[in-house]
This record gives sequence, structure tokens and C-alpha cells, in this order.
Amino acid sequence: MKRSRAHGRRDRGFAIALLMWMIAGMSLLVTAVIHFAQDDIGLAEQRLSEARSEAVARGAALLILRDAALAPYLAEGVAGVNRPRNKSRANESGDDERRQKVFSQRYEFDGHVVSAAIHPASGFVSIAGGSDNELRRLFVEIGGAEASQSGALVSAVNDYRMQRNPVSAAMSDFLGFRAREELLAVSGMRKSIYDRIKDYVQPYEVTGLNVSAAPSRLRSVFNEFAPDDGARGIRPAGSGQGRGSRGAAPVTDGLVTFESLNRQKAAALAANNFSAILVDVDLKSGSRAHYRIWVSGGDNTIVHLERSATKNDVEGRVRG
Repeated sequence: MKRSRAHGRRDRGFAIALLMWMIAGMSLLVTAVIHFAQDDIGLAEQRLSEARSEAVARGAALLILRDAALAPYLAEGVAGVNRPRNKSRANESGDDERRQKVFSQRYEFDGHVVSAAIHPASGFVSIAGGSDNELRRLFVEIGGAEASQSGALVSAVNDYRMQRNPVSAAMSDFLGFRAREELLAVSGMRKSIYDRIKDYVQPYEVTGLNVSAAPSRLRSVFNEFAPDDGARGIRPAGSGQGRGSRGAAPVTDGLVTFESLNRQKAAALAANNFSAILVDVDLKSGSRAHYRIWVSGGDNTIVHLERSATKNDVEGRVRG
């Protein structure tokens, strides 16, 4: 009788211990589920914020294109045309040529603040047709490359253009650089250099850099060039194209070479004039995002959106 009672107490003890272990296991499981759920919620909130800022940036890009198209008529005081609530003006510190090329604006959407500026594609260094001098200074002054290695990088870019690079040589329909990411396929290009220069290059325009229409970071690097440097690709203030026009790809003294043919092919890729809209978005939630949005000049449609890691060079901001 006593033995059976002892066995009963021991079995109850095992049962209680097992129950406690089960409760502890369930607690750990619930804690893990809550932890992962919090991570998923945080990730979802981040994706939602990114989607919201991208949507606001796209909306601002389309809106500033509209305002830029209306600006000449509003300046002339055309009857029957309403002025937009957010007036615009170009950077007052720039010259007349720059005021014609860079149109900037500031908007507010339900508490979200957006600053935007339109730059022509020629305001960025062309990886499809930029001169050796432009590329060399870009790699050294902005990319942080050593001067001794800049020449090799320039040669590697030219090799890619002329399909002497294994990647470009394998493309049967090669038309020159089609995206900035292709720089990573260039021999000797380091990710650190690419990350520094990626927001200052473009594959859409094959003529030389128009310094007057460039963001201030590029102007600080190329501002000392004299007018005769335009022959080498760099165009000083007052010598560039305006938005809506496009020059043909240059041919060296009428001589047909592999390089001149490739530049002409690259020009065919960009039949329309392209513009880059630099957009800084400050959401009312406190998050910030920066974009470079490429727009086709033919029909003003967004063709590509690039996210910048640092604040854009949006100049001539206007208070709403």
C-alpha cells in the first residue's frame, strides 16, 4: 500500500516536471514566433516606406515635367493658363545658360516634402561616348582611383565600347553601354570606385559633358576647362544643347573608325533626348530617400529609376 502511494507520488512528480518542460518549450516557441513576426513586420514597414517614397518620387517627376512645359507660357502671361501653386525658379547663382537648362521645384504632398530638378543627360559624364579626359578625371577626382590606374580604367572602358571586352564581345546586338551597371563588367573596375561615380554617369548621351548643366559635384571637378576643351568632349557653359534637342554622335574628322562607328551605334540607342530628374523625398514619417529618374524626351515617360545612397544635388530649391 505504501509502495503504491510512493509510485503514485513519483508519477505525479514526473507528470508535473513534463508539464513544466512543455510550458517552457511552448514559451520559447511563442517568443521565437513573436520575434520573427516583429522582424517580418519591420521588413514589411520598410518595404511599404520604400514603395511610398518611390511613388511620391515618380509623381514629383511627372509633375515637374508638366511645370517645366508650362513655364514658358506662364512667364509670357498667356491668358487662361493657371499658374501652379508651387512656383519655380532656377538657381540664382548660375548663369543664363544654366537657368535655361536646370528647372527645379519643391512640392508638398500630404505632408511629404519633395525637391526635384531636371538635368539634361549631357549634364552627366557619358560612359557611352565620354572623352578619355572626362573619364580619367571622373575616376580620380570622384571615384578615388589612383592616378596610375586611371589610364588602365579608361582603356578598359574603351575596350568595352569597341567590343574588345569578353562581355561586350559576346553581345551580338551590342550598341554600347546601355546601363551604368555595365561598368562593373569593365576590367579593373572596383566596386568602391563604381559606388562613388555611379550617380554621375549616364549611358544615354554620347556627346561631351555639358559643364553648365551638370550637378555642382561635377562642376567642381570640370569647372576649370576652357572653351577649346569642347573639341575633346567637354562643353563649357553656353555651348551645350537644351532640353528637347539632340546632337549627332561626333565622328573624328570624318574618318570612319571602330570607335566612331560604335559611337554612332550608341547614338541610335538613344534616339530621343533623355533627361535626369534628381529627386529628394522627405516622408512625413521621417524617412528620406533620393532618386535619379530618367525620362524620355520624346514622350516624357519614365524609362528608369535609380536610387541614390546620398543626398542628391538638387539646386535652386523653391519654397512652396
